[in-house]
Amino acid sequence: MVGPRAAGAGAALLVLLAGCGPAGPPSPVLPSPDPAAVASAPPPAPVAAPPGPGVPADERAPAGPCTGDTLDVSATAPRVEGPAAVSDLVFRNSGGAVCVLDGYPGVAFVAGNEGTRVGPRAAIDGPRARVVLAPGAAATARLRVRTAASYPDAECVPAQARGMRVAPPGGSGGRFVPRPGPVCSATPEPPQATVGSVVAR
Repeated sequence: MVGPRAAGAGAALLVLLAGCGPAGPPSPVLPSPDPAAVASAPPPAPVAAPPGPGVPADERAPAGPCTGDTLDVSATAPRVEGPAAVSDLVFRNSGGAVCVLDGYPGVAFVAGNEGTRVGPRAAIDGPRARVVLAPGAAATARLRVRTAASYPDAECVPAQARGMRVAPPGGSGGRFVPRPGPVCSATPEPPQATVGSVVAR
């Protein structure tokens, strides 16, 4: 029979032997990052934000001049101001892309079915402006036409016009706008017709 003292000594010996057993493999040591390499690493490339919703691609592109085939051109009913009738030429973008109106429209009276020009082009009046037209948007230009009867016949040389040929400001092409009535086929002073620059409507 083993006494309590001998049992205790045996247990202590077993613990000591277990502590002196072979050690496990050492943990691997990872190298520290090179500070110079970290400092010289390029920053991540920025990610471009997607275009806002509801903006067509054509509207994000650089805008070119408005042309006659992408505009609806009309004139408001004339209102009397002294010896002249004043109306607004209306330019509406009927195309699918943004375009630019820059400055003064070209306006000339025309006669007959062939659209023969009658008299000089309208003189320009007032400061120049530039309007960017989104599809469906409109701009106006003020047109002032003195009556042919306000000039002596020798200076005016009256003729019958069928309407006007209107060219877009800064663009190409022209549109016919009805405006029947007598006009001056000569070049009286002051000019019979004056036209202002376009302004946003």
